[in-house]
Amino acid sequence: MHNTYIVTGTLTDTRTVTLDEALSLMPTRVRLMVEALTPTSKRSYQEVITTMRAQQRARGHQPPTRAEVEASVQAERDSWGA
Repeated sequence: MHNTYIVTGTLTDTRTVTLDEALSLMPTRVRLMVEALTPTSKRSYQEVITTMRAQQRARGHQPPTRAEVEASVQAERDSWGA
């Protein structure tokens, strides 16, 4: 029975892969399937908020007014029955 190991690593040159963790194998021939992983760049908080607000504007989103928020909060408080 063949065991399959899924690990990540780094291609350090055209013929060498450095694995992120050791495998419990003796030196032997192996078959590799290589999938390039695109690095995820972290966006700043400001970039995320700017993008989100632009998408909201594009779809016509209108945030509630202060009066609407206050009325909603008051309605919730009134429902408490105290």
